[in-house]
Amino acid sequence: MKTTFTARHIRLHPRLREIVQTKLAKLERVLPGRAEARVVVTGGRQDVGVEVTVVGRRGTFTATARAADQPSAAQDVMDRVAAQVVKTNTKVKGVKKRTPSAVRSPAVWPADQPAEPRTAVEPRRETFSPRAMFEEDALAAFAASRREVLVFRDPTFDNALRFLYRRRDGTLGLVVPE
Repeated sequence: MKTTFTARHIRLHPRLREIVQTKLAKLERVLPGRAEARVVVTGGRQDVGVEVTVVGRRGTFTATARAADQPSAAQDVMDRVAAQVVKTNTKVKGVKKRTPSAVRSPAVWPADQPAEPRTAVEPRRETFSPRAMFEEDALAAFAASRREVLVFRDPTFDNALRFLYRRRDGTLGLVVPE
C-alpha cells in the first residue's frame, strides 16, 4: 500500500510511522485492490493532531484524532479507520447474503403433473443444391453471410461435398468427408 506522510509544524516521531504502517499492513488484507493512504500530522501548542485518509476501491475512509503525543494519536486514528473498513466490509457481505436465491424452496414448488408424451420434433428442412466453389471462395461467401452452415462442392477433389459451419466460440469449422 502506498503511504504518504506529511508533517506540519512538527517532526515525525519514528514510532508513529511504525504504528501506521503495521496497522495499514493488516488493513491491506481486508481492503480489496490497491489502496493509498495519506497521513497528515499537525502540531499544536499542547497536543498533536493526526489525520489518516485511506482511498480504496470500496470508498474513502477518513479519521482524525488529537492526543498529547504522536504515537497515541496515531493509535486512536488507526483504530477508527479500521472500524470504518470493517463496517463497510460487513455491509457489503450482508448485501450479498440478502439477495434471494435463484432456486426456490421446495415448499413453493408446483405439484407434480403427469408428464405429457413428447412428440417427435421434425428437423427443419431446406432444399439446397451445393454450388461448385473453391475453399477460399466458400470462406469469403460464408463469412459475409449470417448462415450457420454452408454446403459446397470442391472442384479440386472431384466435386466432393464440404461443410462449413460456425462453432459456438465464433470460429469456423470445415467438415471434409473421407
